[in-house]
Amino acid sequence: MPSSWRIPILWLMLCVLVATSVVPLYFYGSNVVAINRDRLKTNEMLLQNTITSSLRDDLAQRHQNLLAMLGNLATAIEVSSGGNLTEKHVEAPELRALLQQFVSSTPDVASVTLLNAEKKGISAGRLGPDALDAFMQRELERAFTAAWEGRQYHGQPLALGAGKVERTLVLVSTPITAGGRFVGLLGVFLDLKFVVTRLQQASQGGMEAYVVDKQGRLVAGATPAFATGQDLTRYEIVRNFVVQPQAQQVVETKEFTFTQNGRTAELLGTYSPVPSLNWALAGAVVGAAERGSGGAGCAQDHHAAAHPDPAEPRHRAR
Repeated sequence: MPSSWRIPILWLMLCVLVATSVVPLYFYGSNVVAINRDRLKTNEMLLQNTITSSLRDDLAQRHQNLLAMLGNLATAIEVSSGGNLTEKHVEAPELRALLQQFVSSTPDVASVTLLNAEKKGISAGRLGPDALDAFMQRELERAFTAAWEGRQYHGQPLALGAGKVERTLVLVSTPITAGGRFVGLLGVFLDLKFVVTRLQQASQGGMEAYVVDKQGRLVAGATPAFATGQDLTRYEIVRNFVVQPQAQQVVETKEFTFTQNGRTAELLGTYSPVPSLNWALAGAVVGAAERGSGGAGCAQDHHAAAHPDPAEPRHRAR
């Protein structure tokens, strides 16, 4: 056999050996990567469901406890005043003592206000010079209207202060009745610092958690980059909560994309509704597929896409 034939045959044999050894390894590696990616996605979905459900249950329980405490305080005020909150009766020292005791025994309460049917009353709290500014007064006006109609009121979140001393407050109120007639209003401005703390504890491993209302506006976030009242409906997971009928308050976890400044990030998000507050706990993390295939580059793209330009309203979501 001529030597010129041997070289091509050797090359052919080498190619066959390479094909029979490398190609199966390639397909095996691809399958392993795909399986690991799916497993990572499933684990992240379970983790997000667990975290948001836990936060949802905590919020709902705290709200229920607060309403019970407000009911007890309203009863104590009715008994102490004899159902008479008119004129100077609403300023009685025993009523003021009840309010101060309520504030001192409830660390999440920033301020409590008692108003009579003439919209006159007293307050106690921890706000100091910031007590009852114009925005808080406006919320009290809305709460008074609801109380006059015999309804409890749960207000919109208000940002008070700035920088390190910034806090988010929300008004919860209940009417006070005596003998079936409206005699006053009891309102509590709740400091949502405990919500922010829980969100910060939950925002680990690349996940960021936040609370939105039924209009898709931010109630509280895990980072100062979020702005109270910011419209977050640009995120699909938030839009899905907003358009969901209130009678069908279900948890949803799904992948979605977010594009900003020409950059697109694949995200995995979850929302868990809190029906008693008409809020939702939401969380999002860079997608498992993107993490598995893109590494640091995808993480950088996601970081850039999740941070708006200075001209944009300040907030951040993952």
